[in-house]
Amino acid sequence: MKDNGNEIIVPTYIINLKKRKDRLAHIKSQFKHREEFEINIVEASEHTIGALGLWQSICKVIRLAIEKDEDVIILCEDDHEFTEDYNRENFIESIYEAYRLKANLLLGGINGGFTNILPLPSGLFWLDNFWGTHFVVVFKTFFETILNEPFLDTDVADIKLAEMTSNKFVMYPMISIQKGFGYSDISKSNHTNEHLQYLNSTNALRLKKIYTAYKNSLLLQM
Repeated sequence: MKDNGNEIIVPTYIINLKKRKDRLAHIKSQFKHREEFEINIVEASEHTIGALGLWQSICKVIRLAIEKDEDVIILCEDDHEFTEDYNRENFIESIYEAYRLKANLLLGGINGGFTNILPLPSGLFWLDNFWGTHFVVVFKTFFETILNEPFLDTDVADIKLAEMTSNKFVMYPMISIQKGFGYSDISKSNHTNEHLQYLNSTNALRLKKIYTAYKNSLLLQM
């Protein structure tokens, strides 16, 4: 992150295929007037295997971050969309809290994928697995690990990242969801907007129920 006087600015790398102009217009609109993000559009690596192309794009972003000597970046796909729960101050505080917890990854939102999840007093959740790489804060401690990780034709980027570290968290409330564009290079089920909307609402509800139960348990202990 960069301290521009009294303002914190987070380097943000957005992966976009050049031909996907609809997605580019969408993602630019998401960051318009949000001066806490330093936007870098990175041309995605295209591959016949969509998951492999995404991983190559992720590695491209990490190499750029290393070249610029960044200490933390946001890895962002062009289908990211901010939720109404996004708040600049809370977002920056979440990054500092994740750094204090020695996190490698901090997710703005997930599509599910977890079996075990643990709410923390700060509002972050630790989780064992996740689906979705649409908005991921990546810390410098994890840069080289990503570049050195073998990636097979049968691997999937989000599952691979989740397997690589136990030090990963998601923000609560989630600040990022995936917008459906009617097609997906990775998952056939994500072709439909309805499926993404179902994942977004279901996982938001799951986290809310867990966090409410956690807060109630704290009240009972008082």
